[in-house]
Amino acid sequence: MTHAVKHHPGIPLLEQYIEGTLEADIALAVAAHIDLCPHCQQLCQDLTAEQGLQLELTAPTSSMDSTDFDGMLADILAEAPLEPSATTTKQATHVQVQLKDKTFTVPRALARLVKQQTKWTQLGSIATNKLPAGDKRHVSLLYIDKDTAIPQHTHKGLEITLVLSGQIVDEQGSYGVGDLLINTPDDTHTPRTLPDEDCLCLSVLSAPLQFNKGITRLLNPLQHLFY
Repeated sequence: MTHAVKHHPGIPLLEQYIEGTLEADIALAVAAHIDLCPHCQQLCQDLTAEQGLQLELTAPTSSMDSTDFDGMLADILAEAPLEPSATTTKQATHVQVQLKDKTFTVPRALARLVKQQTKWTQLGSIATNKLPAGDKRHVSLLYIDKDTAIPQHTHKGLEITLVLSGQIVDEQGSYGVGDLLINTPDDTHTPRTLPDEDCLCLSVLSAPLQFNKGITRLLNPLQHLFY
């Protein structure tokens, strides 16, 4: 059964994404969400059309003389047709991620970075793979085995999680493929996977997690696993 995406970026975030004003690592998470979410794909089309209309309404009204117009038209017609890029072909829509004997499919927005992925770092039933993206935040693939809980924690900064495969649940609800979670230092939760299903996520962190329970000495390795 196809999961209906329930958790989306807000309209202001989508508008910034369309305008190209988001920082690269946040834009990556939003783009990957859009790849997985038909609702936000349509919303982005509508917002793009609306922004185009606003630009048209606020454009200068001065007319262009016929010489300038003829020259512009000649330049356009003289340009060679563009070859379709790899990212616009059907074959490049999704790529595969391997973790031991498991294969996961990730969206187009992550294709280039996943191809550059390095080795996985694993601690028990959790593994991460840092992606070469962004300068200010830690961007990684996060794998959580079935029936696994991440200790209760809050956040020293921004935490963005996009579910790519499987499902996670916390005190606020459940999140499936395409759902985008945005947590701040005001949020505390204990995410966990289902008893019979593992999970793969895209994780974007601006600061390490702050664990609230357990012995700090024992949780330190887990903290370094995430950031």
